[in-house]
Amino acid sequence: MNKTEPSSRTSNARREGVVLGVLVVAVMLLLWNGSEFFHNLRIAGLYSREIQAASTALTLNVALILFGWRCYADLQHDLIQRTESERRVAILASTDPITGLYNRKGFSDRAEVLAATARADGDKLIIVSLFIHRYKAINDQHGFEIGDRFLQAIAGLLREEFGEDGCIARLSGDEFAIARPSGAEQVERLELVVEKMLRSVTRPFLFDERIIQGGAFAGIASGDPDLRIPDLLRRADIAMDRARSGRLSRPVWFDAGMERALIAQSEIEQGIRFGLDHHQFAPYFEPQVDLKTGAIIGFEVLARWHHPLSGVIMPDVFIPIAEEVGLIGRLSEQVIGAALRAAAGWDPAIKIAVNISPVQFTDGWLAQRIVKILSETGFPAERLVVEITESSLFADLELARSIVTSLKNQGVSLALDDFGTGFSSLSHLRSLPFDIIKIDRSFVANLNERRESAAIVKAVTTLASALSVPVSIEGIENEAAFHAVLDFGCAVGQGWYLGKPMPADEAAHLLLARDRASGTDELGDKHGAAVPPSRSASA
Repeated sequence: MNKTEPSSRTSNARREGVVLGVLVVAVMLLLWNGSEFFHNLRIAGLYSREIQAASTALTLNVALILFGWRCYADLQHDLIQRTESERRVAILASTDPITGLYNRKGFSDRAEVLAATARADGDKLIIVSLFIHRYKAINDQHGFEIGDRFLQAIAGLLREEFGEDGCIARLSGDEFAIARPSGAEQVERLELVVEKMLRSVTRPFLFDERIIQGGAFAGIASGDPDLRIPDLLRRADIAMDRARSGRLSRPVWFDAGMERALIAQSEIEQGIRFGLDHHQFAPYFEPQVDLKTGAIIGFEVLARWHHPLSGVIMPDVFIPIAEEVGLIGRLSEQVIGAALRAAAGWDPAIKIAVNISPVQFTDGWLAQRIVKILSETGFPAERLVVEITESSLFADLELARSIVTSLKNQGVSLALDDFGTGFSSLSHLRSLPFDIIKIDRSFVANLNERRESAAIVKAVTTLASALSVPVSIEGIENEAAFHAVLDFGCAVGQGWYLGKPMPADEAAHLLLARDRASGTDELGDKHGAAVPPSRSASA
């Protein structure tokens, strides 16, 4: 509220009091003068001096009364208008202009009232957080008018499902929230209502002969009415984020484990930022072996986090978080740069393969960034292999083609990673110039137990042979898998059976030991690499 409003209201009240006082005095004077006038009129002549003075006073009193009444009426009118304006401002301050629902401020105020009601009745307060998927895409594709009508339709559905018992709000562009008190026996029914609401919101809408369809994710949090509304809403948001990340079509209830995971994620994020500033991320090198000869022909670079307290942290812990918070590009460039500097002086025949995150593939300058690293490290482009997953290509094939072409023009080799797990494998092979196909480790894990996996590996190998593209296979963890993929005709393999990931100095020592071992293709058990059984006699 404006600080000048109390003084303004005091001034208005003082002015109204003065006008009202003048009006009262004028009426009293009118009565006194009027009675005096008629008294003199009765006992004196019509044109006496006293009569003239009394009539003049009476006329002035009447004019004063009329003036005072007019001022009072104007003040009353101003008061009514000001009260109505304040009421409209209060409504606008707490209402979303597009949907007519509460906004964030209105939701907070109304939810406090519902919390007091729940507290008095011994109930719990439940908040539902709802995220509308693809709302921005609808705006971009069909315009803001259609987007607003879409939101209004959703608001109407929410009113139908939750009625007047709860508080429904649009908190931001694509986020809604519902708060309502609920007894223990009503909780299960409320979840069914939310499930029905999700089905209603995600059905197709027809606007101007255009079919519009979005998605929705919901999180639910239940708490004691004494819990602060922002804290309860935050818990519902955490549950909604879990539903959103898992692409779940049902509502997700908040539990304390989610909050602990969020805190842990926040700590990891801060640790990643600190680690990048202090160069705690290092490249590890996993040997890639020619399956027929047992010779090391290259290494795949894998990131490891050398944490000062936790030791070596594996990439599945920090890579997803780095992707989510936008740090994956910096992390990847730091690790790739360190790997290429370390491997620049190795055997020129040894290739170095690096992984590119799907998130990085949305960067139109990715090829230039990789070329810059090559220039800074002095690493030959023809020794570098960039591994790209199918999911990277699926998002924007034209951008992918541009990046791939730029890298190929620099002499960089390209590998299609995790082949068989995407959506358009054959079309990718036809439209993009890949030099290597890498079969995902998921097909190797149960190669000897499931015929389907063996059939897929054999089919991919046959296809690659027809296209004259060599096949590399990941996840060779035992002797049986080694012999199986060798029989299928796979050219290159990697996995713990052939060699574990190792730091740069151990990889260099392994290559040096290989060069010194005359007449053998020894990989050196001493340094963490296993020799294929077919070569073990000569090792």
